[in-house]
Amino acid sequence: MANLDVVDASKPNAATRSGADDLPPVDRVEGLSVDEFVARYRLPRRPVVLVDALKRWPANGPYTPEFFAREHGRREISCGGKSYLLAEALALQEQATDGRPGPYPCMLKEARDFIRDIMPRLPWALPNRHTHPLVPELVFNAISHIDIFFGGTGNQFPFPHYDYLRMHGWVAQLHGDKEMTLYEPGQEHLMYVDPQRPWRSVMEYADQPDYERYPLFRQVRSRKVVVRAGEALFIPCGTWHTARCLNPGISVLFDQLEASNWREFVGEVVAMRKRARQPVKAVAIGAYLRLLGPLLGIAERFGANRRADWGVPTAAGEGTMLRKTQGA
Repeated sequence: MANLDVVDASKPNAATRSGADDLPPVDRVEGLSVDEFVARYRLPRRPVVLVDALKRWPANGPYTPEFFAREHGRREISCGGKSYLLAEALALQEQATDGRPGPYPCMLKEARDFIRDIMPRLPWALPNRHTHPLVPELVFNAISHIDIFFGGTGNQFPFPHYDYLRMHGWVAQLHGDKEMTLYEPGQEHLMYVDPQRPWRSVMEYADQPDYERYPLFRQVRSRKVVVRAGEALFIPCGTWHTARCLNPGISVLFDQLEASNWREFVGEVVAMRKRARQPVKAVAIGAYLRLLGPLLGIAERFGANRRADWGVPTAAGEGTMLRKTQGA
């Protein structure tokens, strides 16, 4: 049986509450089976921290800012639309403070460079339909499904949002501590939703809101949880959230698409096409995806969409950033 240890709110940065005192803290669980996870968290759409999630990943431990600065420091990386050498960006993040954050977001987006270092895909994050050959890649609008984020003290995602196309979100923390603010469902009327990009709020820096411009945000109910190195946070589809780095950190962020969020996903894809003034495409892709969903569900009963390699093809010798330190 799983060790269902709930966060001890008396520990520093373990979990805090804001907006309401009656919100329960986010569970922190060890030894959770996939069946228990599905029944207790995925289907009821409850967030949870899996404290032992990353123990099988080769990246867990070796991936540190020092490692990347030493072994891959000459690599170019985009941070907030500006190009840096990775070592330069990491040095600025190391010097950052809450009042003077470094460049952010800094991302590695080419999964083929590191995919073997984060294998196997977490069993709780399966099945996943992103890479199924019958799911058109165009519906994802060229978004990346696996990113490595580097952040320093004070870096934060600037606006409340939920994961694009209502996919489940996962935050796998490889180094440092990341504070996540999770907003209770059903509060869109208080979140100042961007009508053109309804997965995000027009309000920035929710930890220091401008209540004169956004007075309804005072009523929002939320809770905070810290994700530490070696842990993974499950964020159910449609959950509004923000993130803040408490110290220099490295996170792997990825999405999950499966049967329980397929209907919402299809609705978002159709709505996106309608906003783009493509009504015929909206009808066509919506009809196709609605027919496809039950077929994928049948296939998943026989093991489909459970690739531990993430469905990212790599040639021999590719897919790892650790080879230099391993003598390869």
